[in-house]
Amino acid sequence: MLKVLNSIETDTVHSSVHSSDGTTTHHADSVTTTSTNAATPQIRKSITSGRVLLVSTSFEEFSHITSQSEEDMGQILEDSHYSLGLGYLQGWLESKGCEAMSLFLNNNSLKYSMKKLISTIDEWDPNIVGFQVMTQNRVSTYRAIEYIHEHYPSIHIILGGIHTTALYEQLIKKYPYIITVLGEGEITLEETVDTLMAGGDLTTVPGLALFKDGQVIKTANRALIENLDVLPFPKHELFMHTGREIGCILTSRGCPFKCSFCVLEAVSRRLNRTRSIKNVMDEVEYMINAFPWMKIVWIHDDTFFLNNERVIEFCDEAIRRGVNKKIQFVASGRMKPISERLVQKLEDANFREVLLGLETGNEMLLKSSHKAITRNDVLNAFGLFSKRKITVSTFLIVGLPGETMETIVDTANFVQQLQKIKYVYFYNASVLTIYPGTEVCRIAMEKGQITEDFWLTDEPTPLFTVEHTPEELFKMKKVLLDRVSMNKIITPKGFMHQYHIIPYMTKFLWNKRHHIIPAATNIIRDKLQRHSRFFRYKHEATTHKTEATRYKSEAVC
Repeated sequence: MLKVLNSIETDTVHSSVHSSDGTTTHHADSVTTTSTNAATPQIRKSITSGRVLLVSTSFEEFSHITSQSEEDMGQILEDSHYSLGLGYLQGWLESKGCEAMSLFLNNNSLKYSMKKLISTIDEWDPNIVGFQVMTQNRVSTYRAIEYIHEHYPSIHIILGGIHTTALYEQLIKKYPYIITVLGEGEITLEETVDTLMAGGDLTTVPGLALFKDGQVIKTANRALIENLDVLPFPKHELFMHTGREIGCILTSRGCPFKCSFCVLEAVSRRLNRTRSIKNVMDEVEYMINAFPWMKIVWIHDDTFFLNNERVIEFCDEAIRRGVNKKIQFVASGRMKPISERLVQKLEDANFREVLLGLETGNEMLLKSSHKAITRNDVLNAFGLFSKRKITVSTFLIVGLPGETMETIVDTANFVQQLQKIKYVYFYNASVLTIYPGTEVCRIAMEKGQITEDFWLTDEPTPLFTVEHTPEELFKMKKVLLDRVSMNKIITPKGFMHQYHIIPYMTKFLWNKRHHIIPAATNIIRDKLQRHSRFFRYKHEATTHKTEATRYKSEAVC
């Protein structure tokens, strides 16, 4: 049964295992829930001594998001983003007197990830290992926690992250020896480490789920951190090696919207909280001084433009401090609200690029996916940026529920309309992928495409194939890119569909002429990396599968 007391999660590979409080229990078959009120975060000054290794393991080798076909591996760009989650957790723990270390292994193979994890445990001797679990790295995380449980039984294993929060009950029932942190992790992890080191009762810690007394225990809900300024800056030095030109920041947390394909609600509860602009700009200045090779700060907020006046304040402060003369900014945002004054300020503050969520150009699909925008909103946003030097990029998703070849062509036609207003360059488009806790996942389960147990398998993150086969989805993607991607203009079909856009492409290329050679170099490099990864995977697939089986077998035997 499930009792709601705190927020820890666990899994088991044996029918009889040691639970997180040290007792031997059997696999739980049922769950019971009781409700409690959210606990207000208590900011404490210090933490009982502990040594915590934080890990984000390797992503699955195959990526449906960036692949061009079923055979294509997809790619992970080395200089795009890094785990601010790990950076914040380590910074917070260290501020409380806890020794902490992080391993960011998303871009590495399972074989290397396991080797690095094991060698680090042997050399550093942590008493707690915490994993950041996302859907794309869940399988490598399973192998890691199984291995640690078998070979280092005294180490406490903690899981956190969006995937954990969405599926904590499932994970705990399979791995009863783990502790799971639900939602926002800093304070919950701190109190969990403190309680473990003191030999205390974990069920008193809000924001956990765990296995105890033959049942899944969920502790009191942890209130979200209202004043984000209390958090130390994340440990950028973990990622900002010499030569890395893009640094990452968050100026806020949470999104009040509920798109059908997005899982953020599990962590942010549709609440948006912001840092003070002074606190944010202090971090930016720290990064400029600490990493003089950095050229760009990428703002990874879920909804950076939600409050136009706050963004304008950000721009004014960047200008006042002269930050806009030292670096450029990139930000993600929504199509609305966007005002003319905001766009002017973004340009003045040296914003190089904004990435706006479109996903589809079909009015019906915009509505059914709960984007809370219309085509008129999109036209307005592009019109406001049309006279500015700021590059506009946008995201497209193929295969939303209700997608047909007609909606794909409708999206392509709308994108071409936008490209005539402000040319937007498309290198790729995503095929809709299922994430647990989303409306898309619920539909897939209701239609029988997957069951909840799918997430415990070693299969890659699935495409949404309720309405179309993978072959049909990638055909739709090709049809879309033939009509909107500049890369396709040299192909017969691409030229046929885009020849009337050539004047707008030409203007775009002329305005970006100083960036064309570096951009072309990056495209060639990325293509070579993608093909290299593909052939390496073909060559080593059997070896990797053997390694995964061996680690799993060693953990179970």
